[in-house]
Amino acid sequence: GMEKMQGDNANDRQALPDVSPWKKIAVALAGPLCNIILALVIAIIVYFAPEDGITDENGVYIAQVEETSGAYAAGLRAGDEIKAINGNPVKSWYETRVECLLGANDDEQVDLTVQNAVDGERTVRVSVNAPENSNDLIVGVFQAVPCLINQIVPGSPAEQAGLMADDIIYSIDNTMVIGTAHFIEIVQKNPDKEIPLIIRRNDKTITLPITPKYDSEHDQVMIGIHFGGTMSMPWTLSGTPIEQVKTDASSIFRLLKALTTKGEAKKAAGGLGGPVAIFTMIWFALKMGIFNALGLIRFININLAVLNLLPLPVLDGGHIVFSLWEGITRRKVHPKVVGTLVNIFAVLLIGAMIMLSWRDADRNWNISRIFNVFKKAPVEQVATPAGTDSESGDAGNP
Repeated sequence: GMEKMQGDNANDRQALPDVSPWKKIAVALAGPLCNIILALVIAIIVYFAPEDGITDENGVYIAQVEETSGAYAAGLRAGDEIKAINGNPVKSWYETRVECLLGANDDEQVDLTVQNAVDGERTVRVSVNAPENSNDLIVGVFQAVPCLINQIVPGSPAEQAGLMADDIIYSIDNTMVIGTAHFIEIVQKNPDKEIPLIIRRNDKTITLPITPKYDSEHDQVMIGIHFGGTMSMPWTLSGTPIEQVKTDASSIFRLLKALTTKGEAKKAAGGLGGPVAIFTMIWFALKMGIFNALGLIRFININLAVLNLLPLPVLDGGHIVFSLWEGITRRKVHPKVVGTLVNIFAVLLIGAMIMLSWRDADRNWNISRIFNVFKKAPVEQVATPAGTDSESGDAGNP
């Protein structure tokens, strides 16, 4: 009876038309291809979108360096622009954060390549903080932030000068502003004196005269504005559609490279977020505006396409590898081998998802630090003066 059984099986198998391995590959490629097409469509929408909020893609500038810090002793100064970390170029504070966290040596230090108009380009070694202390990523260094006006205090000098919410302050008293602390410091020096203020409003540059006034309630010279927050995101909202997709792909490739690099893998795995983190990110992005949310969806689609093409069983990339083997050797990978591998990787994948979800939840939903959201600053809150070299603030063009 055994022979008969096997015979039947063989006949059944013949009865099913055998799909050519190349067709299987085409089917497996269809999913990631759809992700990429959707991402490109979104990239085109984002490309033609009006400028939406502020991202930090004008360069990575340092607003302030504490004079007592190792960074200051190493030669880092306010107004410096960070060009690379351990030789890896960076274009935003998000990339800076990634490279600092992945590239720190055992003493938690990295080599910064910085430049400014006075000292030219140089490399300095600085200490970096653990990701939990995200506010000062580089010890003693505060990042330059576009000064985005969130609210105007009624009856204030700012209202009289004609400032509006969503204006971005670029320069005051003929000095390029490199952060809110720097701005406040210049205002302090000019009570009851009319000074020029240069702002950007809807892609137009406007110069307004303003007269800061002493405010007895806060005991400081003020113009009467609340600053808004700024965001540093993994996804870009600028560049041509192809450039946007390339930026998305480069960040996932950077992560994959880190996961497979000795010395970086543990830190990279520690920074991964699971489904909970992704949903929270979508929620944050939606609150920040539709184009930002579209940017995130584009970013997720490119991530999915790249991950899906990894040559692992369960993923499309795995199916492609099996089919390529069949196409080249003219024989199928044994179904038992395929089944076993798929099961093992399915268990690993589901396990990883559960572990990441648990860890996300365990982080007390405190996912806002991924975003490095600057808390809405109180009215021109008093800041420590940014050292004496504030005149270097006009280095670099925003």
